[in-house]
Amino acid sequence: MLVRPAAVSGLFYPSDPVELTAQLDQLMGGGGAKLNYAPTALIVPHAGYIYSGEIAGQAYELLKQRDLYQQILLIGPPHRIAVQGMVVPSVTYFATPLGHYPLESALLSELVSEGWVSFDDSAHELEHSLEVQIPFLQRLGFSAPLIPVIVGARDPRRVASLIDHVVSIRPTLILISSDLSHFHDAKTAEQLDAQTTQKIVTRDYSIKPEEACGSPGINGLLYWLQSRGKSIELIAQCNSGDIPAGDRGRVVGYGAYVVY
Repeated sequence: MLVRPAAVSGLFYPSDPVELTAQLDQLMGGGGAKLNYAPTALIVPHAGYIYSGEIAGQAYELLKQRDLYQQILLIGPPHRIAVQGMVVPSVTYFATPLGHYPLESALLSELVSEGWVSFDDSAHELEHSLEVQIPFLQRLGFSAPLIPVIVGARDPRRVASLIDHVVSIRPTLILISSDLSHFHDAKTAEQLDAQTTQKIVTRDYSIKPEEACGSPGINGLLYWLQSRGKSIELIAQCNSGDIPAGDRGRVVGYGAYVVY
């Protein structure tokens, strides 16, 4: 059994399982909108839970019909190592304080052999954009295996093709991990993030890295949505200056979106 240890436990979220469980319950207990049907995809932020966890929690609250998904395609950007193309890990589990979450290892090997992605454990070793999503899934009781993909600079059509290929295999939940603008004052960030949200909800796949750090994944999803005629809507949006004692002179934007 090959396990990727938690890299940001105790930094982005609590390392104590009891404390982590309590925080997740709080983040997903806000009484957000509930759907009578299962989302196809979510875009969720990936900062520390004290910053973006409430926004992410409002998205994860929608996933009440977990048994409808047989696998989870999780796409996020690299922060530690430059990545060209799309890379996956060779491990079979991702570890968090809540236990080991299984990966869809057989499919990952197939995707590599077919040329969709490449193996690169070094890119995944310290990456937080994917890891911070897993405790939400664990607390919700998900067991559908994970297909974790880090996407660097990539044509959105290629990312869309990967999405289309994976969802054609079996019922899939698509999770795109991304924050919005970085390090502007709060007023500027609110304006920029509103413009990015407008692009997202109109399925404009021209989002730039300075508008969203996970723009390759978002653009790929939006391109795929256009081909499928699916809509996407905003769930919630804020920035790091909105939390108590947040620095409103230098903020990071967060948004969550759902595909019906």
